[in-house]
Amino acid sequence: MNYRYWLLCCLMACVACTSRPYTVINKGVGGNTTSDLLARVEKDVIALKPDLVVMMAGTNDMVNSQKLVPYAQYAMQYRQLVRRIRQGGATVVLMTSLPVDTGYLFLRHQRGLYDVAPNRRIDSARVIVQEIAASEQVYCLDLHHLFVSRGEPGRTAASMMVNAANMGREDGVHPTAAGYRFMAAELYAWLKAHRLLRRHHRILCFGDSITYGAFMDGAGTDSGDTYPAALKRLLNHH
Repeated sequence: MNYRYWLLCCLMACVACTSRPYTVINKGVGGNTTSDLLARVEKDVIALKPDLVVMMAGTNDMVNSQKLVPYAQYAMQYRQLVRRIRQGGATVVLMTSLPVDTGYLFLRHQRGLYDVAPNRRIDSARVIVQEIAASEQVYCLDLHHLFVSRGEPGRTAASMMVNAANMGREDGVHPTAAGYRFMAAELYAWLKAHRLLRRHHRILCFGDSITYGAFMDGAGTDSGDTYPAALKRLLNHH
C-alpha cells in the first residue's frame, strides 16, 4: 500500500510538472549593443528570476556603423553577460546573430565606415559566441547557420528577412513574421532535443531589435508575431 501511494504521488507530480504553463518574457530593445545589455541586465534579467535565458546580441556591435566595437571588446562584454546571467541562477542559451543584406545596409550606413565587410564581422562574432559558449559551458544554437543554409537574406517575397518585396522596406536585417516563426520553431525543437523544457518554465529572451520584434505586431511583448510570442505558443500548445 505504501508503495502504491508513493507511485501515485510520483505520477501526480509528473503530471503537474508537464502541465505547468510556460512564461516567456520579451526583453529585447531596439538598437542595443552588448554594452547596453550590460547596463540593464540586473533590472531586465536578474531581477525577474528566469529559469532559462535565451540571449542574442551582436548585430549592432558588428554592423551598426554608429556603434561598431572591436572584436575583443565584444567578446569581453559578451562573456561578462554570460557569467552574470549564469551567476543569477539561470540556464544560458546563446543564439548567433543573423546575416544581413549589405546592399540594403549601405543605403543607410556609409560603406567607408567598415574596415571589414559587415557579414564577415557577423561571422566573426558567430565564432566568438561559439567559443564563449564552449569555454563557459553554456548552450549555443547557431541560428546564423540556419538562415544562411536557407539562402537568407533574400530579396524575394518568400524571404524570411524584411525586404522591399515582402514588406515594402529595404531592411535586410530583421526577420519577417515567417522568419520569427522559423526562429521560434528551431529554438523550440532545439530546447526539446536538449531536454531543457521539463525544468525550465520561466524563459526570458534577451537581446536587441530582433528579440524585440521590429516591424511586427506585438513588438516588445510575448504576443503577436515576435519570436518570443511564437515560442510561447509552441511551448504551451505541445
